[in-house]
Parts: sequence; C-alpha cells; structure tokens
Amino acid sequence: MKRIQSDFINNLGIGAFAFLSIFEFCGLLEYLVRNVFIISKVDSRIILWLPEIISLIAFVILIVWTVNKYNKLIEIDTRKVLIQAIGVFFGIVLLQFLITYLGGDYFIDIYPEEFDLYIDGRKGNYELLGYIALIPILKYVFLGILLLTKNSSQQRV
Repeated sequence: MKRIQSDFINNLGIGAFAFLSIFEFCGLLEYLVRNVFIISKVDSRIILWLPEIISLIAFVILIVWTVNKYNKLIEIDTRKVLIQAIGVFFGIVLLQFLITYLGGDYFIDIYPEEFDLYIDGRKGNYELLGYIALIPILKYVFLGILLLTKNSSQQRV
C-alpha cells in the first residue's frame, strides 16, 4: 500500500512539475519572441497576437510530446523522474528570471524608440487584447481534451 501511495504522489508531482515547466517555458518563449519583434519594429498588432499564438503552438507540441513519452506501460523510477521534473522546472524559472531581470532593462535602454513605438501601437487595440486574453484558456482546454482522450483510449485496450 505504501509503494502505491508513494507512486501516486510521485506521479502527481511529475505531472504538476512537467505542466508548470512547459507553461513557464512557453511564457519565456513568448517573452523572447515579443522582444525580438519589438526590436525588429514589427507592427504592434502583430506583436500583440503572434507571440501568444507561437506560445500556444509550443505548448501543444510539448504537452503532446510529454504525454506520449510518459504514457507508456513501462516501469519507471517515479522518484528519479520527479527529481528531474523539479530540476527542469527550477532551471526554467531561473533562466526566465535572469532573462527578464537582466535583459528587460537592457533591451529598453538599447532600443528605447522601438519599445515606445510598440507601446504607442498598443493603444486603442482593446478588442484585440480581449481576444488575445482567451488564448491562455485554450491551453487548459487542450490539456483537458488531451488527457481525457488519452485516458479513454487506454481504457479500451
């Protein structure tokens, strides 16, 4: 009984930290893409939605890959995988902190005109911003659908 309970907690932790790692990585990717677009003087409306879409696509790809990788009927050391998942999560969060903390002010200092153009271009696009706010919800919807379909396909076997 103790082994099953330990595996359940480890599996729960693996799922939680894997999801958080993917979510944080996609957020970092979105931040980097947005800054590259700002520096490249891409139209502000494109900068508003395209990084979100790229983040959504990356999220879907990484979630599908992770579920397919760990959704096999093989014996795994759940403790080892949990430690790896925690390490990956904190590595991504540390990288995200360093890039936003050190890079944010640096880019604004180097490219102030580009950031001013972006901020000015955002004004008045409230309807687009409202639609963009729905994109993160799509991540949760996709995750739920994926987990439900993977679970039902395993039960048929």
